[in-house]
Amino acid sequence: MLASRGALVGLASLLALSCTSGEEPANDGTGGNAGTGGAGAVGGLAGGGVGGVGGAASGGAGQANAGGVAGAGGSSGGLTTGGAAGEGGTAGVSSGGAGTSSGGIAGDSGGGAGAGGTNAGAGSSAGASGGGGAAAGIGGGGTSSGGVAGTAAGSGGSAGGTGSPGVRVVGRAAASGQNQRFGWPGVQIRARFSGTQASIQLNDAGYQNAFEVVVDAGTPRKFRTVNGQSSYSLATGLTAGDHEVVVWRSTEVFDSGITEFVAIDGFSSGGALLAPPAAPDRRIEVIGDSISVGAGLEGGGSGCAADKNSTDNYFAYGSVAARSVNADIVTVAYSGIGVYRSYSANDPTMPARYDRTLPADANATWDFSKYQPHVVVINLGTNDFGAGDPGQPYVTAYTSFVAHVRSKVPGAHLILIAMYGNQEAAVGQVVTAVKNGGDQNIEQLNFNSVQNNLGCAQHPNAAAHQAMGALLTTRIEAAMGW
Repeated sequence: MLASRGALVGLASLLALSCTSGEEPANDGTGGNAGTGGAGAVGGLAGGGVGGVGGAASGGAGQANAGGVAGAGGSSGGLTTGGAAGEGGTAGVSSGGAGTSSGGIAGDSGGGAGAGGTNAGAGSSAGASGGGGAAAGIGGGGTSSGGVAGTAAGSGGSAGGTGSPGVRVVGRAAASGQNQRFGWPGVQIRARFSGTQASIQLNDAGYQNAFEVVVDAGTPRKFRTVNGQSSYSLATGLTAGDHEVVVWRSTEVFDSGITEFVAIDGFSSGGALLAPPAAPDRRIEVIGDSISVGAGLEGGGSGCAADKNSTDNYFAYGSVAARSVNADIVTVAYSGIGVYRSYSANDPTMPARYDRTLPADANATWDFSKYQPHVVVINLGTNDFGAGDPGQPYVTAYTSFVAHVRSKVPGAHLILIAMYGNQEAAVGQVVTAVKNGGDQNIEQLNFNSVQNNLGCAQHPNAAAHQAMGALLTTRIEAAMGW
């Protein structure tokens, strides 16, 4: 079957940044598969200030100049009012030295931060983790003396649900001033707020991306963006009190471009942004093509295209499985992509795109310490086989790519998906080759018995994704004891 083609975030942004993606145009005829976007942890940002004003502290011992930025890689990078936590360093103390804290400071991203410890001044706690946290809180809405750091999940631990007001971004995202830009499917903005209503500000430059909104674990509701920076209602008429919201990017950059997250606001009188929801201590990554994106799952019948109008990553098999086991998920997927050859000969393969924060920006390299998954699911092959059996070059390229993934996520359990029967033997050869090389933490899972071609452009429809998600859930539970 040929599958058709288809984070410091400012909550008090001083200006709206234009959204120019620089993404490659959609050019993948009738057969690309895409996978799931990456979920990346991001450091926290104190609202109402601009980082980088007073210089930088390079891994200082818990102190930094006012408005400074914590040094990358520092085991205890200092942070002050309005400052931003550096990648890899834990949020430290604020202006005034090691004993004080001024301004609500969100914690640094989880995963490789410091040595798993915390280091904060009196009245604040660092939101760092050791060994791969899921996502850090992102502050906003002004400052408060003695603010508590946003948290990040450590390996085997979970992030706290208390701290400075902010959001949690799950997925690969690139900072743009106080905002965040992202293009992989499945990137999520998770937040808590008080009051009866809330809105989100996005800058989408006319790409018409779709987002699913889930309030208080209720029924998903979709909205689609318009040109430029706009405010979109997330909820109205709620019962007064505390609420939780998830905003999930359904579409991919392949035909929809980059989205920029600006803020969650628009609360009712007396309402406010709260500390972000706690991160689960389970993390999954899905790497794949349009099937992993969820392309075409909403449609069916002849003549319907697997494009942004029929794509919804929220209901893709990886997302289904992640919710079933209460795990964060990062999806790194792109329509038409292969591991040896893509559907279009001119399109980069997954080995060329995998290390990117933004799918089409070769200069935006992802920091893998921000998100260390427990399970990595790889579903690549449908486009490689689209023009016939690719033979040994596919096995060789796939084995090499698995070794690269392993170098980035050394502790993850790997599950290689054979989507259709014609891929099963070749995927089995890859698993055997990896095991013969000494890596036993890998297995194969076949989807051919539960998939169908009833979605748009011969993609699996929503029912098939539910079935594939259930099969994957069972395998993950067995492998991980979840």
